[in-house]
Amino acid sequence: MATVGCGEEITQDTTLDGDLTCAEGPAIVIAADNVTLDLGGFTVSGEGGAEAGAGPGILLRGVSGCRVRNGTVEHFGAGVVISGGSANVIERVTAQDNIGSTSGDFGDGIVVSNSRENKIRNNVVQRNGPFSGISLVEECHANEVRNNAVTNNNMSHVADPAAGRQAMGIRIEGPAAHHNKVVRNTVTGSGSNGIVVLPTCTSMDNCAGTPPNEQNEISRNHSNNNGTSGRGDGIKLFMVANPVPPTENTITQNVANNNATNGIGIDQGATNNQITKNRARGNGQFDAFDGNTQPPCGTNTWQDNQFGLVSQPCTRAPQATAPSGLQATPAAGPGA
Repeated sequence: MATVGCGEEITQDTTLDGDLTCAEGPAIVIAADNVTLDLGGFTVSGEGGAEAGAGPGILLRGVSGCRVRNGTVEHFGAGVVISGGSANVIERVTAQDNIGSTSGDFGDGIVVSNSRENKIRNNVVQRNGPFSGISLVEECHANEVRNNAVTNNNMSHVADPAAGRQAMGIRIEGPAAHHNKVVRNTVTGSGSNGIVVLPTCTSMDNCAGTPPNEQNEISRNHSNNNGTSGRGDGIKLFMVANPVPPTENTITQNVANNNATNGIGIDQGATNNQITKNRARGNGQFDAFDGNTQPPCGTNTWQDNQFGLVSQPCTRAPQATAPSGLQATPAAGPGA
């Protein structure tokens, strides 16, 4: 057991002996490889979120083989941040009420940035924002986000009701985020989308040549009741004009029910993605949506899914036989 001071850099295995409250983050920095930080069931807390604790609560700074576990991190700009390095583990941590600024670097519960082969597992991630519960940003490769409860990351607990419009449950932002796995998580109550792969752009003037977010796996998750700010899909491959679209991602064996907009939504321009063996019912617009129309569903493959309302018959493939380009909803309702 050890007493750790605010801002302290640790280079050996450490178990906290009590709660730690700091005026700003980072409260604790892991600065050497192969270090375990056991929070001992205690809480590492900032003194006011975005104002007083805009930095992260716990920062893994360019390290590999480290582990953070067994406690709570709250009221910072982000809860736990892995920046660089590789093969770290964040487990059994509650990351809650970490609030950043829309113009700042943070606004998430757990962040993996420019790092590979990390495992984010068995955590509770709730009431963080305005960006997301868990995020993979910059060049994130072969990370695994598994068995986390990601709930109510929607900013509803702050004074501005519009603050949650971009709050996502789990986001893969990149650019060049590839071969990551998002598996067996429960994602509910996000302000926007539950699980999302974003398009990429490294320059607002010219996105050409930006590495896409590709070959990520989203499987066996339950992503329900998201979009509390008014719009949001359970699982979404997002696209806007000009950026490089997400491509060659797999979405399989997920459940996406009762989300504000779509259960599973693929925006126009997202290509060569595989959507198989998913279930969705009771979503506000469609249970399955593919914005690519020429040809229907573009180069995306939809197969062996169980949906109620769909935007195009091709999302029911391979059974669909409707005429090319049809945009109507089948007669069957959500209970079909």
